Amino acid sequence: MDTKTLSDFIAWSKTTDLQEIIYKKDASALHIKTAAANPRAADFSSKLAAVKSPAVGVYRSGKKGKEIIISENMPVKEGDILGAVIMNKAEKEVISPISGKLKIIGITDGQPAEYGQPLFFIEPE
Repeated sequence: MDTKTLSDFIAWSKTTDLQEIIYKKDASALHIKTAAANPRAADFSSKLAAVKSPAVGVYRSGKKGKEIIISENMPVKEGDILGAVIMNKAEKEVISPISGKLKIIGITDGQPAEYGQPLFFIEPE
């Protein structure tokens, strides 16, 4: 690899989130590691409130025979049940923490949910 190509590659690597690359061929080796491109967490604010998963499991929009119909822009009240997360044989209800309008639905029936994962976003009244 010529010096110009190597210099161009190193300059490019500093503009990416590349952390480490190791290249070995015969007796030659190249090891590049850059920390200059470590991404910072996004800094933003929002008036929307997240409704987070209460457990790890599978999200269900309701119990058998009692599906809860939810849609974006529908009004919700504090304490409304928005579904449940099923873990083995137990389940934890997903409950609206505030009253307002349901603005974003981030999960559908049958999808896996992680603990603390935002499932819905509500715009407060």
